[in-house]
Amino acid sequence: MPPVSETPSDPVRLSVCSRSIVSLAYILLLLIGILGNTLVIRVLRGLRGRRSVQASLSQHMCSLASCDLLQLVVGIPIELYSSIWCPFPWPLGATGCSGFYYMWEVLCYAAIFNVLSLSCERHQATCQPLSLHLRQASGVRLRICLLWLASFLAGLPMLFSMGLENIYAEVTEQQPELLACTPLGQRRGFFTASVWASFFTYIGVLLIVGVTCWKMRRALEESHTLEVLGPDGSVQFLDRFCNGQIMTARRQNARMLGCIVGALAVCWLPFQARRLMTIMRSKEQWTETYYRSYITLQPITNSFYYLSSCLTPLLYNLTSRTFRRAFLQTLIPCLQRPLLASGSWQQQSSIQGGRLSHQGQETSNL
Repeated sequence: MPPVSETPSDPVRLSVCSRSIVSLAYILLLLIGILGNTLVIRVLRGLRGRRSVQASLSQHMCSLASCDLLQLVVGIPIELYSSIWCPFPWPLGATGCSGFYYMWEVLCYAAIFNVLSLSCERHQATCQPLSLHLRQASGVRLRICLLWLASFLAGLPMLFSMGLENIYAEVTEQQPELLACTPLGQRRGFFTASVWASFFTYIGVLLIVGVTCWKMRRALEESHTLEVLGPDGSVQFLDRFCNGQIMTARRQNARMLGCIVGALAVCWLPFQARRLMTIMRSKEQWTETYYRSYITLQPITNSFYYLSSCLTPLLYNLTSRTFRRAFLQTLIPCLQRPLLASGSWQQQSSIQGGRLSHQGQETSNL
């Protein structure tokens, strides 16, 4: 958003040294993120084939990894080219301007909605474990498709509010027209609504997932016995998690979810704060100092934003011993070996006492 009230003599740009440092950091994040998230998807596909991961958890994690991958692949190259090195004039045209920021907004919503859906799925698996065998894989896929559809719809205001405008208040022979990608003045309401909606959605999801993690921990600390009413009116007492291994997996799930939402809170907060700068003042109130602060903060806050997409594979490995073993075996094929002695990669053939069906027993070892 170029300043209007105080037009600088030259367009505000980062120094060559700063742009070089930012480029190196972005390229490093891009390579790490592509490698990590690609391996996550490959590991999950391998574990799904061995039936050692519950289908719903695997699909949610694949969707989140795909979203992180798209954030890096779409965001970093275009930002480096059109925002860091060649911001004036905007090199991708009006369609590229609105399309880029629309996809950026869609992927922001997709990441938030994926984390929310994953937390709800893990909460149900922990607090209502007997409902696992009633779920259908098609229902999970439908939920994921709906959250992506909601993301595309939620990003529409950004599509119509971004465009090209002249950076200078007036066009003269000394200052010819210089187009920049910026929120259009006549559609400022759409842009303001989009930024506020994204911010409140981000805060709301953090609060919901935080409460969900707290409830999961409470459920894991409470009694592990469930009362089930039989058809003849009798009451049977069943183990909530069937065995200690499944309970350990649930604890790992809760820890993993807490780490993901923690990373989202820390890495996205500077990014959201900088976005709010664009709507706290109207264009006529932007000064050159204010604009220089915005330009300086952009690569810093966006680096944290991209970092969150790179941290997810690391968090999976830190919070799950089984995933870490599978990740290493995928990364280093020579580590391939028979099933672990603990049996965590095996699908058990029966359940103690015959209390649950074979399908109900399938659970995540992540």
